[in-house]
Amino acid sequence: MSKGRGEDAMEAYLRRHLQRAAEDATVTLEYHPQRADAYNKSPDFIIDAVVRVELLPNCPVVVRFPILVEVEAGAGFSGGKEDLDRFVARSRRGVDPLGPRIELPFVIATEAEAGCFETRDEELPVRFVIREIAIPDPE
Repeated sequence: MSKGRGEDAMEAYLRRHLQRAAEDATVTLEYHPQRADAYNKSPDFIIDAVVRVELLPNCPVVVRFPILVEVEAGAGFSGGKEDLDRFVARSRRGVDPLGPRIELPFVIATEAEAGCFETRDEELPVRFVIREIAIPDPE
């Protein structure tokens, strides 16, 4: 199967710049305890992880995703999973003033280079890796 026009050039560019972009990439963590639903604190804490990669010319690639932390001292693991279900249901209904919590880049390289830009909200399958840990000692 042959590649479309421009794909060979893009592949060569990406291969040349991938290592440097990985070395220069940044990760920031933004703590937003108030981003949890004001009436139903599930999850209890949300930390936004923002990954910025300078891979493409004049087009930094930014990925944003939440790290969800739920505290269930009494209700345990099953209670925490119930709070995850509430969070997912609220997210599907769009009950969040900040919009979708996950942002993924989708770059379209063209000859026109017209600078078009838009955002689009879509539902994608998401896998949650659920892990139980001990509540950390405050010290």
